[in-house]
Amino acid sequence: MTINEIYQAYLDASPQERLTEAIEASNVVLSYLNSQTDPETASIAYLMLIGSYVGADGAVQPAEYEFCKQVFGFDFSFDEFYDMVSAACNEENVELIDNIIDSAPADVKFNFVSLGIAICACNGTLSVKEQQLLAKYIV
Repeated sequence: MTINEIYQAYLDASPQERLTEAIEASNVVLSYLNSQTDPETASIAYLMLIGSYVGADGAVQPAEYEFCKQVFGFDFSFDEFYDMVSAACNEENVELIDNIIDSAPADVKFNFVSLGIAICACNGTLSVKEQQLLAKYIV
């Protein structure tokens, strides 16, 4: 399956299918992060990961906020979520996330990518910037 076919499969999925996929992938990712470090560091890395996916296109969309609320069960306000995403989207954090994903076993890496695509595609589109971020984890 090509990268574009993977993207299209997520875009063609129903909102419920994307939500289910994101929840399942999220559970695997969080479990992996917790197995690699202490719970506080894992939580911070997890928030940075979410922020990097949401902020990949340089904006925080209301659809992304609502989707993430459903997936992660948080009760942040939109402004708090926006601030979290803004803080996560710096070069140092993105490089840290890249290293975490690159060092993960293939099955876990698949879940990192699935979670990212589900978040990025939650509004029914994948911007070029989102595709570029995700592509580096697929190849």
